[in-house]
Amino acid sequence: MKVISLIKKPNILFGFFYKYWLSIILLLILSSLFRQSFIDNNFPFSLYEKRNTIDQNIAKNQKLDSHNKALSIEISTETSNNMEVLESMARARFGLIKEGEIYYQVTNQSSQ
Repeated sequence: MKVISLIKKPNILFGFFYKYWLSIILLLILSSLFRQSFIDNNFPFSLYEKRNTIDQNIAKNQKLDSHNKALSIEISTETSNNMEVLESMARARFGLIKEGEIYYQVTNQSSQ
């Protein structure tokens, strides 16, 4: 008596892919990552360029910080001198007075 097999055997090429499908997918992912890193992104050299850009930005920031400190010192010395000027302008233009001061208004009365 002969046993007839109802299951078809896959052909050789499809059988290879069927047997090693996970390995093939992983190899495709690995090759894609390799291409992206080394070919598209120019991997090791792009790091040097980015590091140079970062170093230049750090140098610019340090220069700007020192300039800002110099300007803040200049502003603080000017404001102490200019406070008297601001106070006199506030008194003359707006009629402002300090706390605790008494305001006297002198008017010119003409004789009739």
